[in-house]
Amino acid sequence: MKRECERELNRPCFQRPHQPKLMLSKVKSTFVVVDGGHLLHKVVWQRNMNFEDISKSYLRYLQTLYGSNVAVVFDGYPSDVNGNSVKNAECIRRANLHSSHEIIFNEATCPETYQEQFLANERNKVRFIDLLKKFLQKANVTVKEAVKDADVLIVETAVSFKSQYDNIFVVGEDIDL
Repeated sequence: MKRECERELNRPCFQRPHQPKLMLSKVKSTFVVVDGGHLLHKVVWQRNMNFEDISKSYLRYLQTLYGSNVAVVFDGYPSDVNGNSVKNAECIRRANLHSSHEIIFNEATCPETYQEQFLANERNKVRFIDLLKKFLQKANVTVKEAVKDADVLIVETAVSFKSQYDNIFVVGEDIDL
């Protein structure tokens, strides 16, 4: 018994336990749902890249890590009648720590601030998400935007694809997922 436990403890954690081989004809495939807020910070913006090149980097990242069966779900940023976003106090506090000024941009614009500063300004983030969303949709990536927090929509999206795929994965860092 002791040897069996030692053998189990010494096995690399990434190694799968012995499983019978699956018949490939019965495996449909895998679908991945990615939290858009998580995705925004996973791709590092390189200097002298314009927003179109940055968008291409996000697409490459998704295709390289997750393949073509992927959906991205972003948080929504509802606005009140004055155009001010209604976010919780923690988001506002974090944004004020290292936020940049508001930037009007298009695909050809090169950001002149650091990525984290740019994204800390909520209006910049909303505009960039809109640009990225359109770019990904043109590349046939499923993109959704929640009314507010995306957690529920992420799970609903994953569940909606369960009948079409054998494996569904959700990628994000929120504990709520």
